[in-house]
Amino acid sequence: MWMDERELKRQRRKQSNRESARRSRLRKQAECEELGGRVDALSTENITLRAELDRLKEACAALNEDNSMLTGKLKALNGDATAVKGDGDAADGVGEPSPKKAKKGERGGEKGAEEAVEGAAA
Repeated sequence: MWMDERELKRQRRKQSNRESARRSRLRKQAECEELGGRVDALSTENITLRAELDRLKEACAALNEDNSMLTGKLKALNGDATAVKGDGDAADGVGEPSPKKAKKGERGGEKGAEEAVEGAAA
């Protein structure tokens, strides 16, 4: 009878181990399927992000081209304006100092005249 109890315990342990192994295999299979789904989702996201990156790179290149073109035009316009200013023809007013660039006291107006009067009185 004692042997029957030991054999019964051994059979129960074996059955328990089989069930545990089966549950472990099912968990592993479910985990594998979940990881496969994540791989698919991340692959799709990766493709989408790469396409967006390519689109943004193209937009950036186009904007850089536009910027270069506009910078060149601006330099050309500034170069033309400098050439016109440098011709020395006083009749057209070009080449004269602008009010922004004139030194204090050199520009006309009330304030400059008042400063001149105060300077003469001192």
